Amino acid sequence: MSFGMSVKSNIDQVVKQFRGMDKKVVKKATVTALNKMGKEVTTEAKRALADRTGYKKGTVARRIKLYKASRHDLTAKVEVKGRHFNLIESKARQIKAGVSHKAWGQRQVLSDAFIFTGKNSGKRLVGIRLKGSQGQRKGREQVKAVFGASAPVEYFRGKVDEILKRKIRMRFNKLLATALDYQFRKSMMRGKKRMK
Repeated sequence: MSFGMSVKSNIDQVVKQFRGMDKKVVKKATVTALNKMGKEVTTEAKRALADRTGYKKGTVARRIKLYKASRHDLTAKVEVKGRHFNLIESKARQIKAGVSHKAWGQRQVLSDAFIFTGKNSGKRLVGIRLKGSQGQRKGREQVKAVFGASAPVEYFRGKVDEILKRKIRMRFNKLLATALDYQFRKSMMRGKKRMK
């Protein structure tokens, strides 16, 4: 699941102010502005998803990837991916009644749950015991890991895409104008040096 920044109309609108500027200069400025916007949008996505899921920003950040724009591809893309987080990542702790966790931002207790170390992964996980599961011998217990929130699900449920679009509308034109101004000044300085 990914979110692409569509700012073509914004670019055309801002570039009109810098009529006659070299296309290479415009392209450089556009790439700079897109990548700065991408960073800001990624930070905003981390914050919004951390609020929605109840996980730390660092935990949520592992599920968000920014693909930067380049002079060959004037597109910056933010991708939110991954499966549900195990409850251990939501400030889980063992208590008498089960496991206390803070998934979805609220402290709650999952009764009869426990914290264990996974055989294959070696990671600490929250799980529950299942009795009499299909394919198991009678009375033999099976442990099942318990999962909480999912970054991609909360992205849609929390309307995070709307938050990000609002941010782009508010900031991109300013970032592009600043980048164009900087590149314009830089090209003017280069031109002066050549004339000497």
